[in-house]
Amino acid sequence: MKKKTLSIAFLGFTALFFGCSGDDAPSPVGPTPIAEVSSSSIQGASPTSSSPQQNQNSATSVQIGVKDTVEGHKTINTEAPKIEYPDKYTEPDETFCWEAGCKANVKPRSSSSKAAPKSSSSANAITIDEPVNKAPTVNGMSMTDMRDNKTYQLKQIGGKLWMAQDINYSVANSECYNEQEANCNTNGRLYTYNAAQKACPLGWHIPTREEAQAALNDESVPWSYSGRCKDGDCNFLGDMGFHWTSSEPKSDDKKYNDNGGSSGALIIVEKSPDYVKEGDERLFFQVDQKTKRFSVRCVQD
Repeated sequence: MKKKTLSIAFLGFTALFFGCSGDDAPSPVGPTPIAEVSSSSIQGASPTSSSPQQNQNSATSVQIGVKDTVEGHKTINTEAPKIEYPDKYTEPDETFCWEAGCKANVKPRSSSSKAAPKSSSSANAITIDEPVNKAPTVNGMSMTDMRDNKTYQLKQIGGKLWMAQDINYSVANSECYNEQEANCNTNGRLYTYNAAQKACPLGWHIPTREEAQAALNDESVPWSYSGRCKDGDCNFLGDMGFHWTSSEPKSDDKKYNDNGGSSGALIIVEKSPDYVKEGDERLFFQVDQKTKRFSVRCVQD
């Protein structure tokens, strides 16, 4: 009986010992709570560059204003950090610096490297309407225009060498009478005022008023009655001739008020002896419109 009582007491003591020791056992491993960091605990902190070891140690630190989540035992930042590139160079040439201080060593691309547009007003430019001008070849009392190899007879008038024929050199805004080439071959071409400025070869020009007056006073001058053209309508062939001059109109010139006054151009008018009426002038100056087409007689410079 005594032995039985001792056995029961031993078992009870053993049970009591293990029960008490279980109260001190560690609890199972579970999620680690995130410590809340107050803004006052880090107030005044400023961002500085850190070593790799410091970056590794701070990987699990909690940042203010950033929402973190817990996965296992690691704190994960769900917002990508903003990267500030040092000394970023943002001039218009779009050059970019990766290192601090490199801005001073960067030279922006020069605007002069861009190809400049070619000027269309080059003095050496050649166009179809304005071929290179050349001086003619004068041989005695004849002249060969080296631009198209046409030959003209010459005459001395008032101490100047004149063409004794109307020129037949093709430029823009010139035409044959009634658009017939045979009329150009016989009587030369008809030109607007602006086209007439390009008709004479190098070293020759349209006559001035003084030069033209000397021709009007010389009865031996062989005038040609090549007619005129206006707005596609040509007339007076064989009856009248009209030649451009380079001088300004005067108020006492014929038709000064009818054809724009000083805005018009001065021409020589010649009437055939068979066409002139009794009491009319046969040769005279007149003001006319620059858009009409008249003949050109060139004078040597």
